[in-house]
Amino acid sequence: MDYLVFSQMSLLSLHKLRELDLVPESVKQEGRLLGQRIMDSYSSFDCSLLRHISRLGSLRCLTRLDMLVDQNLYLEQFMAELPNLLELGLSILTRPGLSKHVYLHEYIPRLEAVVAATKAPVLKVTVVAETRRQVIKVFKNNYVEKLVLTGPCTFNLFPVMVRLKEVVVNLETSFLDNNCTYWKSRINDRGLHRAGLCCVNIGAVYENCPNLERFMGVEVGTVRRWTFNKWNIRMKKKFYDDYLQQGGAKEMKAWAKTRWVSRCPVLPENIGVVN
Repeated sequence: MDYLVFSQMSLLSLHKLRELDLVPESVKQEGRLLGQRIMDSYSSFDCSLLRHISRLGSLRCLTRLDMLVDQNLYLEQFMAELPNLLELGLSILTRPGLSKHVYLHEYIPRLEAVVAATKAPVLKVTVVAETRRQVIKVFKNNYVEKLVLTGPCTFNLFPVMVRLKEVVVNLETSFLDNNCTYWKSRINDRGLHRAGLCCVNIGAVYENCPNLERFMGVEVGTVRRWTFNKWNIRMKKKFYDDYLQQGGAKEMKAWAKTRWVSRCPVLPENIGVVN
């Protein structure tokens, strides 16, 4: 694969390369998501391409990079050579049914390590498919200012980003009464998503995202950070109003019981560490 890429790319001048999009037009084949063998082929080609661009010294010229990645996340080895990225996009398609060991000791640490290493102010993560596990993912980064997530309600992300100003979460809304798939959500309570719980946990930003201004369209920058309980009361009011504007009908007490954070989250000790 390296020889094939080198022989073709050696004819090109890449010193002006600024954007690289390695996400295929479709991640489906005959109506089904790409299988692992095809994903391995994509990964092999993409890795060879990045190695070749690296040899030419052109990776540092990139300002935008979009990648299709699986549980192996080989991109980690190239992150130090991408100091000038303005936007990093990751489309995640893992092998179905990942074992607990692979999920906890390979996939999650590698994903967290890639996020921690980027200096791009805009990070976009699209979860095409991943093994569903109730495990916290911690995105810790000192450069990201805007986080855009497209994925399932159960992604369970805790952002730890000192410069983060805005969180955008794109969730499935095509079904009339079965949009929300958050953990243990009742069948009769899935019409509207749980803003602050679905995909990204709002409680994690209390101590970890001091510059956050907007979360899923809700203005949160004006809420002072006293104790967690006082902060949480004011945030709860804002998100309950947003829930009502979307057509929600629950009283606040009933809404908060199943649709809001009740305590300050505790982050895992090891972040981005491959055991």
